[in-house]
Amino acid sequence: MLNNSLRGELVNIETALLVLDMQKDFISENGKFLVAKHQIEPMLEKVNSLIKHAKSHHTPVVYVGNEFRKSQFISNFFRSHAATKGEQGAELDQRLNVINNIYFSKHKGDALSNKKLVSYLHSLQIREVIIVGVYAEGCVLATAKGCLRNDFSVVVISDAVAGASDQKKKASLLKLSSLGVNVKESSQWLESVFQTKDNARKN
Repeated sequence: MLNNSLRGELVNIETALLVLDMQKDFISENGKFLVAKHQIEPMLEKVNSLIKHAKSHHTPVVYVGNEFRKSQFISNFFRSHAATKGEQGAELDQRLNVINNIYFSKHKGDALSNKKLVSYLHSLQIREVIIVGVYAEGCVLATAKGCLRNDFSVVVISDAVAGASDQKKKASLLKLSSLGVNVKESSQWLESVFQTKDNARKN
């Protein structure tokens, strides 16, 4: 996980960036269950930029990936058997900016169904979770709900998530807003969060 010196730097940071399901089967050219193709490159660019900025401001970056069980016959059928545990399609896409080895697997939509992730966020005293990745109408929505149930504030970065279609992505973002999730563009989040942290350091 984290070495002690780095953990010491992060212990008072209240925000974590959660990178969801940026896996080959969902965003690579030959993936089994792709999001809308025209959304992939713009989303990936924003996700990588956010990871870079998070690293420079000592904000924890956490990677999450689906590792569905072969025994999940029905759901695997509807997913075209994407992101099955142990298969190449479940690997993180090689274009993703991976800056650490902080990775949690899941076999349900909600990333916080992995209680080790919940414990990890609590260990860093995280209060706010920033969500990016795929699918907007699937795991992003489910994870946002899971975060709310676990009393985290939630921000979803609208231009750093992708869905099956523009219509489904838009509907999901509206649903998230109605649940109390703060939906922002990446530029808005960078300005608000990092400016606040810079001011805090100066004071």
